[in-house]
Parts: sequence; structure tokens; C-alpha cells
Amino acid sequence: MSGIITEFDKYQKGWHGGLPETPCGFGSRISETRVQRVWIPEMVAKYDIHTIADIGAGDLNWLPLIDWPHPVTYSAYDLVPRRPGVKKFDIIHQIPKPVDCIMCLWVLNHLPEDHARQALDNLKASGSKYLIYTWWPAMFSFLDLGHVESAVIRSRIKAEIRLVEC
Repeated sequence: MSGIITEFDKYQKGWHGGLPETPCGFGSRISETRVQRVWIPEMVAKYDIHTIADIGAGDLNWLPLIDWPHPVTYSAYDLVPRRPGVKKFDIIHQIPKPVDCIMCLWVLNHLPEDHARQALDNLKASGSKYLIYTWWPAMFSFLDLGHVESAVIRSRIKAEIRLVEC
């Protein structure tokens, strides 16, 4: 079995860095999502995005605070669905259905390099037009995609949120 499945308990348990607000870790806390809550709707407007699949949606802690610029059909997926409406999805073994944009935030960094590459291959194989993902220099060797747009979301580790064409 792959590492993501053998470590399922790790993902089920969650990350203490976001507690007590969210089990999905530091990056899912409201205080840490200000930039992405503004930047993502800007990209949705600029690139005329109407359908989004959020792969690794977690507990949707900050999503209700997004002010979409126009109607968006949003679908949430996670290996460990933590809320009603979040569908179970294994990014290593499944290819998502095509949408205008896939969001995959704070997911790839939790995977071993080979699994992160497989996940990225699956996201690209979806036929979706755009991908929004989180990136920082430590990921350069295996996930440096030519991006169309980006914004810094954590200056200490130089983390960015990036939009790329699939």
C-alpha cells in the first residue's frame, strides 16, 4: 500500500497546529487565510472560473468567509471528510472530474515526493483548466510549475499560493 494509505491514522487525527479552531492545521486557521480569501476570488473573477473542486478541503473552516465575485459551483473533497458535503477522495489513486479550477491547498507538502508527483499527475489528468496550489522553495525540486499568478501567503517560509494552467 502507498504511504498515504498506511499513514491514514495520521490524516484522520489531524494536526494540532490549528487547534482548537480546526484539526486541519495552522494553514487552515482564519487568521492564516486572509490573503487566500481575497486572492482566490480575484482569480475566479479574472479567469472567469465558475466550477471549483477543492481537493484536500479539510473541514471548510475558512471557506464560508469567501466572497465570490459571481456564482461558483464549489465541491469539496478530502481523504478524511470532516464535514457533511465533503466527499472522500484519494488524490494519489483517483483522477478528479474536470472543472474550471482545482484547488489543492496545503496538501502536496504533506506527501512524500513520489506521491506528490503522482497527485499532481492526477490533477493534470483531470482535464481541468486551472490549478491553485500552495508552494514554497523547499518544493522546488519536485513541484516547480510555471505559474500564471501567485501571492505570498507566509513570508517566513516564503510560501505562495499559485495559479497554474493544467
